[in-house]
Amino acid sequence: MSALSTVMTPPPTIAEPESKESVNASASATESTPPAADASVDAVDSDNIDSVDTETLLDLLGDEYACRLLTALDEEPLSAADLVDRCEMSRPTVYRRLDRLTDAGLVAASRSLSASGHHQQEYHLAFETLQFSLSADGVDGELREAPPRC
Repeated sequence: MSALSTVMTPPPTIAEPESKESVNASASATESTPPAADASVDAVDSDNIDSVDTETLLDLLGDEYACRLLTALDEEPLSAADLVDRCEMSRPTVYRRLDRLTDAGLVAASRSLSASGHHQQEYHLAFETLQFSLSADGVDGELREAPPRC
């Protein structure tokens, strides 16, 4: 399974309301007191990345440019210049998204030697599993670190 696969569990089944009045009453009650969403990533074991909130992860995954970078990095580690070419983005856009993805723990960088003999930053996915679950209480996210790179 790809590191970018998302596992989602369906919310509990909701019974059909009896009348339109009960629908309106339910809707107004829901609007006034929305369920509290868990804003932190669950820490299931020591391999999980702590302190990244679910809202940040969902925001990044909702960003077209960030998703294109993650998809490219799912195939192989790449330099920023390679990401600019492969994803057809401007250099500033690539670097801004890489900064956000790195801050969130989704991407990591390491130094590598380029074909021209120069050192360069090479970016790779920093997670093995990214999983979201939906419930009546909101959305929970879990991010599990990738094993160390050799």
